[in-house]
Amino acid sequence: MAGEGSMMFSSARVLAYFLLVFGLAVFLTGAYLFVLRSRISARISGPLMILYGAVMLVLGVGMIGRVFSMMQWSFFSGAIMLVVGVGMVYSGFTMGKM
Repeated sequence: MAGEGSMMFSSARVLAYFLLVFGLAVFLTGAYLFVLRSRISARISGPLMILYGAVMLVLGVGMIGRVFSMMQWSFFSGAIMLVVGVGMVYSGFTMGKM
């Protein structure tokens, strides 16, 4: 039966949904910080940005090592995720010191 296997989720599909939700969460957090621009929200969001950056670093290393082979050009995507992850970790550390 061909229809039975289509209901199961593969690891690539689960990772793709995770990346979609993760990107949406990062975007909404950035929009929230841009709109409010207050020191209280920056202190609260600093650890959150560090967490986002750490997840980006782990995913970037996994994409470079081809652990997550869900897209083409995974080496370049992983390298970009590493750069963005380092930037987010740095941004999170500087937010907490405001």
